[in-house]
Amino acid sequence: MEFWIPLVLITFAGGVVQTVAGFGSGLVMMVVLPHLMSIPHAAAVTSISGGFLSAFLIWKFRDKLRPKYVILTSIPYLIVSVVTLQFVQKINTRVMAILFGAFLVIVGLYYLIWSHKARLRVTPVTTFVCPVVSGCSSALFGIGGPLMSLLYLEKYETREEYSTNLQLLFLIAAVVNNVTRAANGIITADLLPASAAAIAAILIGERVGLLLAGKMKPDLLRKMVYLMVFISGVITILNNI
Repeated sequence: MEFWIPLVLITFAGGVVQTVAGFGSGLVMMVVLPHLMSIPHAAAVTSISGGFLSAFLIWKFRDKLRPKYVILTSIPYLIVSVVTLQFVQKINTRVMAILFGAFLVIVGLYYLIWSHKARLRVTPVTTFVCPVVSGCSSALFGIGGPLMSLLYLEKYETREEYSTNLQLLFLIAAVVNNVTRAANGIITADLLPASAAAIAAILIGERVGLLLAGKMKPDLLRKMVYLMVFISGVITILNNI
């Protein structure tokens, strides 16, 4: 019970957060799961359950899919992520994680304080740089959503379009990264019970999140995303000091 109850509760919370904000299940789950299993296994369970959550959200809002931009941004995201996964066990990620966390804190605060004046413009540069940084951070730290959420928030006009297309990116990344993990022996049959419990819990969280998200105004969503970016940075720093 000391294993299953925390696993189910934190995964449920991750499902609620990601359904409402568009990202964040990995952030929430990786606060607790590394205390229940090894970090590579925790990242795998997070990615597997998050992939199922993304698939369900995509199906529910499939009429909001605009995949052209998702495919464009997924190419650098996946290339960098897969390459980084090949070296992740050889890299001392602590200092890099602290620096990345500090970067997210600065970005989150900037947009929270000056969001009425400042926006992340969708340009060829941001369309390339954000996926590259996010793909690397996803492989190293299990956090790939913050910068992509800022980019997609400006690209798409409605909450449903923003969230659905962001989930498509996450689903593509989850499939590719988990195939890579399986090929490297990280995902095995021993991980299936924990993954199954996480999938069930995260989908229940999705139902609760949908009830909350339906009542949210666009300005509130934008501020929540900026706040989640800030919190992502704080938690990343605290987990690595």
